[in-house]
Amino acid sequence: MYEIFNVYTASTSGIDSFKMPVFYQFYVPVLFVFISSLLIKDLMNPNLNWVTLLNNPYSLLSVGSIFLFVVGANMDDIMPIYKSLQVVLFVFVLVLLLPVFGKVKYYQGYVCANAFIPFFFISLYLKRYVVFSWGLLIGGLYFSNLSDYRIIAMRILLFVGLYIAFSICKKMNFLKVIVILVTGFCLYHFIANLGDILFLFKDIIGVKSFDDVDTRGFLWTEVFGDLQGSEFIFGKGFLGTYFSEYFLMILIHFQTYADHYERFSVEVGFLQLLLKGGFFWYFLYIAPIFYAFVKGIFWNGNNRLVLFISTFLFTELLLMFIENNPYFSFQYSLIFLLAGYSLKLMKQEQDVPVLKEETSQ
Repeated sequence: MYEIFNVYTASTSGIDSFKMPVFYQFYVPVLFVFISSLLIKDLMNPNLNWVTLLNNPYSLLSVGSIFLFVVGANMDDIMPIYKSLQVVLFVFVLVLLLPVFGKVKYYQGYVCANAFIPFFFISLYLKRYVVFSWGLLIGGLYFSNLSDYRIIAMRILLFVGLYIAFSICKKMNFLKVIVILVTGFCLYHFIANLGDILFLFKDIIGVKSFDDVDTRGFLWTEVFGDLQGSEFIFGKGFLGTYFSEYFLMILIHFQTYADHYERFSVEVGFLQLLLKGGFFWYFLYIAPIFYAFVKGIFWNGNNRLVLFISTFLFTELLLMFIENNPYFSFQYSLIFLLAGYSLKLMKQEQDVPVLKEETSQ
């Protein structure tokens, strides 16, 4: 990762560094103003804790991943990201083969699992470790069931399905819009009927150990029930919390803390952003990712890596309504890096005809 964080300084000092899109020149000042407003709200919070505000990855630090969009947009090639993914996957293999104190560290494995799909499509693009990358993707489905992290299998299946759909509609933008709308419609019904769908999926695959319990639906009810008035638009600040009847019930009935009933974070990414900064913060946070996704999907270039990255970005945006809690992490650092890099790829291909014309003259 050290190589990646050196890219921005090196590339922006050169003459040919990538010029950020016009929207970003407007986006950054708005971002800083809104972050400042959230910090002012935090300073007025009676539970102000500077350590939590500055050090907790779900608090102010969560903003850090956004600026890696600029780093990605100034990278010369994909190799720094690819090499970082190789290191992460090496750690993942060690976690599985060398369990600590006789137990597999599933959470660490889950974090590493965020590298499965990016490593897979970059390997296909570079034509390296293709067999291993396919095996890793298939192994991810098994690990998802083994570790009860259902989101891993969901991410892989959704990505593969969307990539096939977008590839079929490669030169038909109208059909791409249909794919996006249908996927959004299906996602809505998936969330609304999560328990029933998980039970049906368990019955289809015939795996009795598959967890079909809905652990997300009640979060929507609790967060939307806790927010009031302008909090829907501007949130509660980075130190904002919400009251959970579910975890209070666990405390009362089982005399144990599964989690505190005054919760600092939400497992659902969309709800987390809503809690901290309202709808304004949600749209502000996803803007660079959404911009890169839309531009990449409807771009008519021939670079397959752009389509891979755009499909990956769309997958991650969709999963923010189920999980994908945004914090300063490997996962979101990778998302913003790839979003920026896809813009660089598109700009490079657009400039190629111009360079050829200038050379011929």
